[in-house]
Amino acid sequence: MEKLKNYSDKQEWELHNIFPKKVLEKATSIIALPDINQGKAPLPTGSVAVFDLNFTHEEEVYQFTESDVGCGMLLIKSSLKKEEFNKKEWDAVGLEIKKRKGKLGDLGSGNHFIDAIIDIEDNALYFLIHTGSRDKSKEISELISKKKYKEFHNLYNDTIEWANQNRLTISHMLEKYFGKTEIIIHNNHNHYEIDKNKFIVRKGAVKVKDGELAVIPSNMVGEIALVKAKNTIEKIYNSLSHGTGRIMSRSNAKKIQVDYKSIRKKIYIPEYIKNESLRTESPEVYRSLNEVLDKLSEFIELEKLFIPIAYLGQL
Repeated sequence: MEKLKNYSDKQEWELHNIFPKKVLEKATSIIALPDINQGKAPLPTGSVAVFDLNFTHEEEVYQFTESDVGCGMLLIKSSLKKEEFNKKEWDAVGLEIKKRKGKLGDLGSGNHFIDAIIDIEDNALYFLIHTGSRDKSKEISELISKKKYKEFHNLYNDTIEWANQNRLTISHMLEKYFGKTEIIIHNNHNHYEIDKNKFIVRKGAVKVKDGELAVIPSNMVGEIALVKAKNTIEKIYNSLSHGTGRIMSRSNAKKIQVDYKSIRKKIYIPEYIKNESLRTESPEVYRSLNEVLDKLSEFIELEKLFIPIAYLGQL
């Protein structure tokens, strides 16, 4: 299938099973990024689907836009170095976030996290914030099924804005304990856009233009890449992986043996985050960073590498 551009480790027959039949039939272009994995969403994570509005009505493709709308990442740089990182203050950030359930400043569940990370060259301290959008997918889906398109657009835009403000609120909470920060990247990786006659849906994929930066984390203890897009990024509709992607489902991840002691030696995790809650996010369930960077080398240049030193998640 020529229109399905495959940059992943999947075979074509696998991709035909991963993508819904409706997408395969209606889309004019489909991109499988290196982090692609099948979930419960209408599109697999790590994919881009493009529809031509000359042949497909806009309302026909809303159904592919409804998963974890506005979920994204915010990378901020502090003025501190690694040795100035304070574990007690990190604990306090997590406890404060735990009180924010359902409000701005809520980290959410699943694979959402905050990492304290350091530049491997100069030990400068950064924070990477990954949050979702209050589980609004069900409401958005109901509006689409009831053909309440005005309400759908309003809720969709409100959800994206809330998700943006939520990440910024968490960054302000971090500033209370670690001082002023500078925004390096702030983007979401679940959204749609209309570009002339093209309706572009990105699921687990960030939009970047030539020269713009993006961040690609790997796993809880693995390296994180800061990359810059080349002009060739236009070939894949200015879309880029938002991570390395899972290699096993959460249900399968619950069955594996996890060396929690080793994880906690490599990165600081507050004691109130229980080992069992980390099982589905253990390093073994994600692809390697180098594998993903290699597959994207046509489209990106490596700017920096970070390593994580502390984690907050499953709060």
